[in-house]
Amino acid sequence: MKLIYKRIQNLFKATVILATVLTVAGGCATTAFASTKVACIGDSLTRGYLLENEADSYPAQLQKALGSDYEVKNFGQTASYVIDDGPLEYVDTELYPKSVAYDADILVFMFGANDIRAYNWTPKYFENQYAEVVETYLRSNRARKIYFIIPPEARDEYFGLQRNAVEPTLKLAGRFGATVIDSYNLAIGHPEYYMPDKVHLYGGFYGKLSQLVAAAIRGETQGTEIGGVRFIEAPEETITAEVKNENNQLFEAAEKAKAERDAANAEALKALLAAHPDYETTGLWD
Repeated sequence: MKLIYKRIQNLFKATVILATVLTVAGGCATTAFASTKVACIGDSLTRGYLLENEADSYPAQLQKALGSDYEVKNFGQTASYVIDDGPLEYVDTELYPKSVAYDADILVFMFGANDIRAYNWTPKYFENQYAEVVETYLRSNRARKIYFIIPPEARDEYFGLQRNAVEPTLKLAGRFGATVIDSYNLAIGHPEYYMPDKVHLYGGFYGKLSQLVAAAIRGETQGTEIGGVRFIEAPEETITAEVKNENNQLFEAAEKAKAERDAANAEALKALLAAHPDYETTGLWD
């Protein structure tokens, strides 16, 4: 009996070691026995584009924040869109089927940073197209928790435009019983978080975002209710006078740039509406 017990004990140890090795080899920092799977789905801000160390991405830092009871996977695809007129639709990428097949317990979406720049972007178009993508993750009736992150503002000629996505994201969340997490306050007072392109961010921002998302997932922050949707925003931070002045200048320049873009795109948008008057509801392509 002692010999049999010893063999079983050794077999169990070997299985644990093998499982741990396979897990680490697969790029996951959790144990093989993590009970809750988290899929982070989005564009370059989810991927951690331009970061020197992938460990600084928000999904990687979210893994550390949540601990070994969770397994967090990064399904961010750089340059992707949810609207079907984007140059790279997320559903056409290699990561999309992998993210669906992962069959996560928790889905965390962060799109909009690219979509908001489209000449034909409207709140209705964005909401409906985003919903079509989300619905493909829910075809099995298993219960899931869903979170939508509103991306931070870019500090370029599109500064301030991301706020236009708040209302359609709230409506989107209402469709799915989801929670909205607003990252606005995390970065608006911190130009130093931004890379030279003024769009992508360093790990300091992603660390703060991961803590906010982790607190939401663990139920440590309740936020407020807007139209029946739970809305979680980071606490406001003190913004220096210098940064306030810079923000004001950015906003004025962005308003002027938007007017110029609208004028330049007027004919193209007119032609689009003539050809596809219902595109905001139906989309442009099958």
